[in-house]
Amino acid sequence: MPWRSRREHLALVLCYIVIGAYWLQHHYSGRIYARSDHWFGAINLLFLLAIVVVPYPIRIWVFHLGTAFEPVASVVFTTGVALIACAWMAKWFYGVVGRRTMDERLAADFIQQMTRRYGLAASTQIVAVPISAFSPRIGVAVTLLAVAFFFLPQPRPRYHPGEEPSLRDVSDG
Repeated sequence: MPWRSRREHLALVLCYIVIGAYWLQHHYSGRIYARSDHWFGAINLLFLLAIVVVPYPIRIWVFHLGTAFEPVASVVFTTGVALIACAWMAKWFYGVVGRRTMDERLAADFIQQMTRRYGLAASTQIVAVPISAFSPRIGVAVTLLAVAFFFLPQPRPRYHPGEEPSLRDVSDG
């Protein structure tokens, strides 16, 4: 198989992994968010934009892997993936403040746990950008490890005592 073809396949697989990880999180967060408003929708559009454009930085990195341009391509890659994390965190922080869009029945410790979980992954992806400037492959590896973190099972939502959704509510959502 020619090297160019392998690069195309690697780019496709990496796009699938990155987009898939965030799709899983987006699907999971449907159990956390209870409503929406204009600004939440606008932030979701920014998140969607970051998802839509991420194949470009991934492809740039894959096609410059092992070349003199790998360091710059690594910064482009890690920045592209970090932008998704930043858009995700903007969505999260908008929804969590005053529980604008979150289900009020959710326990505060659960919201704090998810904030730490998402914040750790996003911070790791942001820190990977300057790392990739000095050590390209380590920066990319850190980014991909942070993305892989989203494939771990998420904690079940915890609710205030007596406010758990009925089985029908859970299966309908």
